[in-house]
Amino acid sequence: MNQKAFAIFVGAIMVLSAFAGFVLRGNDQGTAVVGSESTSLQTFGVQGRLVDWNFESLEDVLEMSPESTVMAYWINLSAPQNLKDSASAVLPKSLGLTYGSQLYATPIERLAEAYFNSTWIEFHWIKPFRLAYSGLVIPYEDYMMIPTSTDYVTVMGKPTLFGTQDAMRQVIDVISGGLSTNSFTLPVGEKADLQVAALGKGAAGSPLPGNYKEFYLGVTASTNVNSGFNLTAKYLQPDAGTSQKAKGVADKYGLGYSNLGSRAEILGQVKAGDLQGVLAAILGP
Repeated sequence: MNQKAFAIFVGAIMVLSAFAGFVLRGNDQGTAVVGSESTSLQTFGVQGRLVDWNFESLEDVLEMSPESTVMAYWINLSAPQNLKDSASAVLPKSLGLTYGSQLYATPIERLAEAYFNSTWIEFHWIKPFRLAYSGLVIPYEDYMMIPTSTDYVTVMGKPTLFGTQDAMRQVIDVISGGLSTNSFTLPVGEKADLQVAALGKGAAGSPLPGNYKEFYLGVTASTNVNSGFNLTAKYLQPDAGTSQKAKGVADKYGLGYSNLGSRAEILGQVKAGDLQGVLAAILGP
């Protein structure tokens, strides 16, 4: 989401208390029906079809994302606070990262965002709870698009989708049997607490700069709390400037660097206090 759109929507949240109270705060008595991941989708209490998709990694997100997707990220919000804070500081703005504890009657456990066709959509993994809503509900392919403001709608499920009507229709088309993006190869089989993937070299509309064919970043909290985070950054077909920048980041933070053929890679452990700086250096211009 660009900064202007984000600011407009934040203003709408401040003015329209319906966003948090009227639409997404549980049932009429304000109590949430919370269950395990095996709980039936019907505990959301919404008519029509609900989203039912794996949401364990960025690869799952890309399987729900349109062919024109140019960038996406996935984050485990149960990870250490430093990872969430660092990601929020350097990633493109999202409502889930900024207002995650206020949007629903139960916390967002995992979150993702995808960018395509000059728009975006957010994916929120929340435990099922009953939703009270009234007024206009917009059906599309038997999914119920529930307005949360003038411009934005929600489709409930696992994960719950949030975005504009136009973006929502494009993602629903994919999960209803349409074609998803097949442009991302580096995230395949990867698991991490934070995952970011982007296309470069002519991929219009990507929030990330970069002269490469494809980029992937994975960050996972170390099992040893004193060891910080394990980080991997991969570049497919980087130009000389991108390779030089990657090597500079690796040298500055004591990480390993390799450049073999068409692929460059940063690999190593990052101290907790260095994480935001490393992410800003890798993801920034």
